Amino acid sequence: MQTNRAECPEHRLHGGNAKPGRGWSYSSSPRPPFSPPRRAFTEPKAQESKGPSLTISDQVVDFFDEKLLNLSSAQKLPPVIEVSKTIPNDIWHKVSPFWVLFSLATLILTILSWVLHFVLGDRSPTAVFVSAFLALLLQAYILGYATEQLSLSSGEKVAALLNVSFGNAVELIVAIIALTKCELEVVQSSLVGSVFSNLLLVTGMALIAGGLRNGVQRFSSEEAQLQSALLVFACCSILFPTISYLLQRFNSEVNVAQAENTLHVFSRGSSVVSMLVYALYLAYSMMLSNKSESKTSASEKAEPAAHIQDQNEDSEDQEEPQIGRLVALSLLLGITAIVGITAEFLVSSLDGMTSEGPLSKQFVSVILLPIVGNAAEHVSAIMLAFKNKARMALDIAVGSSLQISLFVLPISVILGWIMGHPMTLFFDPLQSIILLVSIVLVSFIVQDGKSNWMEGVLLFALFVNLCVAFQVYPGIEYTNTVNSCT
Repeated sequence: MQTNRAECPEHRLHGGNAKPGRGWSYSSSPRPPFSPPRRAFTEPKAQESKGPSLTISDQVVDFFDEKLLNLSSAQKLPPVIEVSKTIPNDIWHKVSPFWVLFSLATLILTILSWVLHFVLGDRSPTAVFVSAFLALLLQAYILGYATEQLSLSSGEKVAALLNVSFGNAVELIVAIIALTKCELEVVQSSLVGSVFSNLLLVTGMALIAGGLRNGVQRFSSEEAQLQSALLVFACCSILFPTISYLLQRFNSEVNVAQAENTLHVFSRGSSVVSMLVYALYLAYSMMLSNKSESKTSASEKAEPAAHIQDQNEDSEDQEEPQIGRLVALSLLLGITAIVGITAEFLVSSLDGMTSEGPLSKQFVSVILLPIVGNAAEHVSAIMLAFKNKARMALDIAVGSSLQISLFVLPISVILGWIMGHPMTLFFDPLQSIILLVSIVLVSFIVQDGKSNWMEGVLLFALFVNLCVAFQVYPGIEYTNTVNSCT
């Protein structure tokens, strides 16, 4: 196209010697005498940008731009600066100041309890008991943390097995050590007290924290009813041998030795049935979770766009392990051995502490010892309920109660049978009645699939009444006679 230089305003401005610059658009049609020049809104094409129409200054600028671009791409700085900024944050995230102080306090209390046991011994059992109690309280939290981290880095089946094995490892270790020392009353009281602590104290505080924070919380009523039914079954497994023995003792025609033999057979058979029921419950839970996952994946394939937001929320809620599998396994095995040694010192100082101190043996066995074993469950359930995850909080509290009543307690009876100790399911009548009342109250609360903070107050208040009752309750003679190795 040939440009009309006479009509160009730039040509007129420079006396007719100006050349058309880049980006100017000219037309052969006449324009108004004072119309301003118009700039094109479209950039030149790529093949035209390097053509001969470019001026010398444009070619120089493009040359240096190309050289600088090649220099920056060829001589990029190594990612040392970026890594050096991120590595300290990752290490500081994994090794937080809380865990440093917590581990230091656990180490100090553990060493102190061991030193007091070997140095003082029977001269100051109260000091040994208090130091061992505090050390076990911290050790139980580390044990629960190691189990959780190992479960996160493992599969679903391995995680279920780990939760069964190490979920209540402290209670099982204390029960085995007390069983070897033939402290049968301590074994029974600590295990049934663990059920009280989980159902009343842990569940109550979780409902209070969640209700005050989030108002009315909702969860699956079907799963809660199944767990309540299992708790009723566990209570019947304890009540039936106890009622059977009491009825035989009230009958003067029945021999005492025959009644005790019947109690042993009844307790061992009921223990085997309870463990089988718990194993089937675990299998049922795993099958149910697999079916729900398959249904979820099928629905996602059918309607992928409808589940994008749910997947994002699940990925945000899903936790990742903070430590490796080998580190978690080493920590789990090491802390389990330390818990076993500390628990032995605790049980050894129990009789001396209760004889010279104001606390009764019933109170220490039913109230204090379960708090040690349930320390991790206490913190986890309260934090989950505070985050409006009531279903997971109830799974921790009620699931731990099921594990104690259907697995740990029956296996203690079987181990006592193997060791030759007369461990039975004959519990104190007051403990049996309180267990039944606690299960009924929890079942009423969770059956509608909703909870509030007032229901948590009821559970916590009942636990406070238990503390007062077991401090002043001396027990009955039948329980002390049956639960003894003499």
